[in-house]
Amino acid sequence: MSRRGWGRALRAAGAALGVGLLGLLDGCGGGGGSSGTAPVVPAVGANQMLVSIEQNPALAGSVPTVNIPYVTVTVCDAGGRCVVVDHVVLDTGSYGLRVLESALGGLSLPPDTASGGTQLAECARFLSGYIWGGVSHASLQLGGQGTSALPIQVIGATTLPAAPSGCTNAGSDIGTLQALGGNGLLGVGQFVADGQPYYACGGGSCTELTTPPPDSAQVSNPVPYLNSSDTNGVVLQMPAIPTGGAGTTYGVLSLGVGTQADNAVTGYTALKADSGGNITVTVQGLSYPGSFLDSGSNFNFAWLNGVPADSSGNYTPASLLNLPITLSTSSLVTPPGSLNAQMYVGDYSSMDFAHDTAFNDLAAQVASSSSPVDLGLPFFYGRGVAYVIQGMNSPLGYGPMYALR
Repeated sequence: MSRRGWGRALRAAGAALGVGLLGLLDGCGGGGGSSGTAPVVPAVGANQMLVSIEQNPALAGSVPTVNIPYVTVTVCDAGGRCVVVDHVVLDTGSYGLRVLESALGGLSLPPDTASGGTQLAECARFLSGYIWGGVSHASLQLGGQGTSALPIQVIGATTLPAAPSGCTNAGSDIGTLQALGGNGLLGVGQFVADGQPYYACGGGSCTELTTPPPDSAQVSNPVPYLNSSDTNGVVLQMPAIPTGGAGTTYGVLSLGVGTQADNAVTGYTALKADSGGNITVTVQGLSYPGSFLDSGSNFNFAWLNGVPADSSGNYTPASLLNLPITLSTSSLVTPPGSLNAQMYVGDYSSMDFAHDTAFNDLAAQVASSSSPVDLGLPFFYGRGVAYVIQGMNSPLGYGPMYALR
């Protein structure tokens, strides 16, 4: 299956490989620790959103969270009633807004209809499971910018029957506060419509549509629909943090790529992505096509030869590793480009998950030695990463494209 929005390697530490989601931790390590200094909260402009890496207060005392980037989104119905939804997970590896019905505060969001007046539903598939929900139109506010009404997924909509077997065979149900780690998922990656399976539901059952809805009726990346000029992508900027962990940390998501001074990409290296949004990552002298950068992955995932790991695949080297890596364009696209960088790998068993929420050295195994590399949020600290949407132009060229500094 293509990676477009559902091939992300999401993980719960301590669980089996490829099963967990977004950094929910079943247990805590020891040692490590943050510096104790107060986090710097950056100022944001009208085309920007504050990104926080913190313990979700709704899960405090029950499930520690780590490396989950949160933003706040405003959702409005056709009657002009709006609800501010906090602790929405920012995901550059998927497309569209998905919100728990319980977080929508009673907004009037009638379900969209499929053929014959049946209710339109979606099964969003991820490596770690599935999210089942209805499709409804809502207008959104991202930072100081808004959209007209567009399709969103209402997770766990009570008007829907239970998810059919064609959806549940994708794994476990991750459409809950505890599994998501937040009240929803905001996908702002390199594509517009999510291309997931859609269903027509009525009479207590659901049937998968053999022909998917048009893009305009699918859950969609809201950035191209902003009522502004900042519609060609996003730039995520995260501060540098010390190895060994940090407490609450703040970054900035800028809407638009090279459309304003605060989202300029001067000095960035452009890496044209292939039709699946992928590039090639080289580590330990071996190249892995089909690799990608994804803020929704809370670990870096790679096959590392000679590096010890625990029974769940979390790497546990005796001392911190600083591995040189190279990011380059796929052989399938032009123009060519490459960027030399590094991947930190720390000892999972010594990290202080009870006190820290941000880690730049969390790394874990992938399924096999031929699996692509997933550079998750640990790779984002201390750099800017831009995503140019497919078919849209930027000062660095047309998307789909990554650009890094």
